[in-house]
Amino acid sequence: MPLARSGSAPLRSLLHRVVASRPAMAWSLALLFMFKAFVCLSAILFPVSSSEPVGLIGAAGALAVVGACLVWLAARRIPVLGFELLAACGTLVSSALVAHASTHGGMMIAAFSYPWIAIYSAHFFERRVVIVQGTLITIAFGVALLLGGLPHVGIYWMIVTVTIWSICIVLGCLSESLRRQADTDMLTGLLNRNGFMAAAVREHAIAQRSGNRLTLAMLDLDDFKQINDLRGHTVGDCVLADLGKSWRDRLRTGDILARHGGDEFVLLLPATNPDGASAVLDRLRDRDLPVTWSVGIGEWLPGESLGECIARADADLYSVKNAMRVRDARGGARVGPLLSS
Repeated sequence: MPLARSGSAPLRSLLHRVVASRPAMAWSLALLFMFKAFVCLSAILFPVSSSEPVGLIGAAGALAVVGACLVWLAARRIPVLGFELLAACGTLVSSALVAHASTHGGMMIAAFSYPWIAIYSAHFFERRVVIVQGTLITIAFGVALLLGGLPHVGIYWMIVTVTIWSICIVLGCLSESLRRQADTDMLTGLLNRNGFMAAAVREHAIAQRSGNRLTLAMLDLDDFKQINDLRGHTVGDCVLADLGKSWRDRLRTGDILARHGGDEFVLLLPATNPDGASAVLDRLRDRDLPVTWSVGIGEWLPGESLGECIARADADLYSVKNAMRVRDARGGARVGPLLSS
């Protein structure tokens, strides 16, 4: 047993390096195309009947191999829309095979291909895209059956359609729920760091295309550790949850707020310059909550990475906190959140 494990370790390591070098959306689609090519090869080697159009099935398999290679090679350059269109192309190719093959072999290939396309779409795409993919499969398969002239098309269409929509609804809802949980901070209901990074990158791309200003703010709670030490972590958690809800209710539609750390939050303000950010942040004051906060602001410049912008906002936050400590050391009274311009 130890020998078997040691022998499989290099293979697992190689597989991990190969797969990790490409997005899951890419290598999964490439694997899906290769699976379709394998089904086509099986239909050629073990035909259901002597009338199977071997040439047409072989062409479909070769096209699947080409598609898998292209996806694999261009994995990092294909946008999400590209993967959506490629999945739709897989549906159309399968339907064309059913329509032109007019045999049970073509039906077998479609029966294997459609559910896997639905599973892929439900796992990686948003709900509206999953609905479009399910509708496309339903219509394309129905048209292909009518054109192919196979007997009992009604029962074939019903079985495949029910299977496809079951996958789209059940797996789609499950995947959407898991994605939401993965991107959400469970305590505050805000985005977590991973969710914020994905949303921020999308917003930065939009800002670069539109030319709008984009400002990022780092918010840090003042002396929050004292709440946990003196009143307990349960009270501290309640304060964080109430603060998250209060801020979310006071922000504009389109503003992106996330919990970045234990008592640190990050706020992205689209179409907003630093002066406008100060006005938005001023609305977040809530004297009913037993905590104050400090903020550092940085404008996210074109061509700049998210990390660089966060580093500048962090530096601004540090200068604000340092100024606050100097003021407190001189006996100044703290009156509420300290804003940075």
